[in-house]
Amino acid sequence: MIYGYYRQYSPHEEAAEETSPTTLLRAERCVRIEVDAPGERTRLAALIKELEHGDVLVAPSCQRLARTAGEICRIAAALHDRRANLRLATERIDTTTPVARLVLTVLGDYERGVVTRHRQNGLREAAARGVAAGRPRKIGASDVPWLRMEINAGRSFASLARELGVHPTTVMRLARQVEEGA
Repeated sequence: MIYGYYRQYSPHEEAAEETSPTTLLRAERCVRIEVDAPGERTRLAALIKELEHGDVLVAPSCQRLARTAGEICRIAAALHDRRANLRLATERIDTTTPVARLVLTVLGDYERGVVTRHRQNGLREAAARGVAAGRPRKIGASDVPWLRMEINAGRSFASLARELGVHPTTVMRLARQVEEGA
């Protein structure tokens, strides 16, 4: 069986296309066509679960199937686990051949590398601006002298944590730092 699938775009993006995805999928002889609204994947997930050995899932294009090459690779892997195949009509990619599966894998690896480089560049730029990575501290350096005084006075970690609005483990960690610094 040949099944068709595509995800809808916003009305503005839909109007910019020359050929409707339904027309493309009918030209590919799809018996059934499933459509997901923007931001949803429920129909795709259900369709993948229904596929059997020898079935083919056809999408009009990469963009109509997924947002990233990595996502396309995951969908192709899920299809191959079910012994079904993926065909992308516009790009003329058919995963019944090992070469097409290899191309998808290479594209996924390339995209992961690009994302990693972007993330590393962003972290470097943030560090150059003086922005520390991670979540902001709930207890700053200005609270340490007060914390030292309260701990020396015999207050419990739990009561200090309630007052500061943090977990007792945070207070214990700071207490350890205060003891090491003293």
